[in-house]
Amino acid sequence: MKQTKIILTLAVGLLLISCGEDVVEEENVIRPVKYGTSSFSGGFQTKVFNGVSKSGSETKLSFRTNGLIVQMKGNIGDRVKKGQLLAQLDQKDISLSYEKAKSAVNSARIQMETAKSNLDRVKELYQSNSVSLKEYEDAKNNFANASSGYQTAEKSMSLQASQFEYTKIVAPASGVIAAKNHDVNENVQAGEPIFIMNSEGGDLEINVGAPEKYISKIKNGMEVNVAINDEQVQGTVSEVGYSADESGTYPVTVILIDPSDALRPDMPAEVTFEFGSKDTKAKLMVPIKAVGEDENGNFVFVLLENEDGSYSVKKQPVVVGDLNNEGFTVESGIEENELVATAGLRTLHEGMTVSLLK
Repeated sequence: MKQTKIILTLAVGLLLISCGEDVVEEENVIRPVKYGTSSFSGGFQTKVFNGVSKSGSETKLSFRTNGLIVQMKGNIGDRVKKGQLLAQLDQKDISLSYEKAKSAVNSARIQMETAKSNLDRVKELYQSNSVSLKEYEDAKNNFANASSGYQTAEKSMSLQASQFEYTKIVAPASGVIAAKNHDVNENVQAGEPIFIMNSEGGDLEINVGAPEKYISKIKNGMEVNVAINDEQVQGTVSEVGYSADESGTYPVTVILIDPSDALRPDMPAEVTFEFGSKDTKAKLMVPIKAVGEDENGNFVFVLLENEDGSYSVKKQPVVVGDLNNEGFTVESGIEENELVATAGLRTLHEGMTVSLLK
């Protein structure tokens, strides 16, 4: 009997230890939650998106053949004219190939002339019945083959001659060299960018990323204000992206109107967009699924970021107003750009640690 009590005591102890371990493990689990953001909608709003200036007509210049660079006549910041030589490759191999092709043309020409003389001779003999029809046909075929060989040799020589131009980079238009990627005595591949050139003139544009919420409100031709290099410049939207890029935002291109000479590519800029009408008032909105209700009224679970990257849940009472397709209007309780949980409200509680569901 005493032995049975000891066994039962040990079993209960082990069960309690096991349960204790399970509780601790459960407490350490950080649940991911869906979330949304409180934001203003309607009325008149101004939003600022950061971007970088860029030349409106940036051109990458490269050679059309492989080779060793022997001349570099352009440097970063140089203003160049259309047709100006900027770089050149070693032409020794091309010169040798051209001479071979030229020699082949001369040889083909001699063969063609010989075949033509033979054809004329055989033709006269055939007309006097001194040679057979087969000999006459053979002479004509030999001349035709020799003529074809001569034309092929000429085309080959012309192709080799064009290779000389492939070893040169000339400015396609007047402009400024923005980047230089190689120098003398470097081997480069065909199509590898050697220079990046910006066209001459004030055709600067700003590329910004607009969030999903605002992209539908941005239209081509929309006027914006751009702050760049301590200047305020007017701009016009020229392109609006249809799909998001790797950053999750939609690309928007703004062309600067009459930028000063002090503005250049790769300068940081802030672009201010104006949305809505000044005659109506903006309303703070939260997603429909973010609002819960208990005996004390409506509430939302605000997600506050911790130092370790996790989030703490805070139950925040709110006063809500109208409901529309964007969500509930919030009259009081929270402010703009607060993160709120949008799913599993019944399982959340004050002080709970969670992570954001990406």
